[in-house]
Amino acid sequence: MEIILLVFIVVVQNIAVFFDNYAIFYLTSRYNSKKIATVYSNKFKIDFLSRCFLFFTPPLLGLILTQDNLYLLLLSLLISSFFTFHLTLIQVIWFLKEIKMRFLFPKNLKNFILLIVGLVVYGTYLYVPFYLNIIGYYFKENSLWIVQLSPALTVFSTIFVVYYMDPKIAKFIDSSKTNRKYEVIFELITIRMLGRFIILLSSLFLFFTFI
Repeated sequence: MEIILLVFIVVVQNIAVFFDNYAIFYLTSRYNSKKIATVYSNKFKIDFLSRCFLFFTPPLLGLILTQDNLYLLLLSLLISSFFTFHLTLIQVIWFLKEIKMRFLFPKNLKNFILLIVGLVVYGTYLYVPFYLNIIGYYFKENSLWIVQLSPALTVFSTIFVVYYMDPKIAKFIDSSKTNRKYEVIFELITIRMLGRFIILLSSLFLFFTFI
């Protein structure tokens, strides 16, 4: 039963991650499309698929929490984050081939600040339920309301995506060829990859610290 539960969590979580990555890469790679409204519509459909799969993760983690199984919670985080990092890396490589660009991230103060913010955002993005259920294990008397904090904490990453990254990508797509700033593509890749790496590092730290 535990193996089935673990496999199901890893699978649905990474399907959600795959569609989340694919949605933004799909949109950005089609910046020259003549049917940009259709591209945006398809992007939102892909986002919807991502959220559908993501909604399965919290109740499955909650089931592990009710079984008082810290080992399985930490193992599910570790294995999920391992696949998430490598899945995102594969998608980034595909994306760069699709747009026929070499990766280059400009080094300046603005981008350094962006990296810090991006690390915080994508270091928790899509993985808040894992962290909250692990915290809930150590605070069992308050675990019922702790795990309910997921929407409240997710809103911070959503703000970054909706009010910073999405408008920058939209501006990139709407710009003429002469005014188009391609660094937004490299910002998108860098913060997403580093965020996934931070999730993997944190899962390794938690697993080998508390098990």
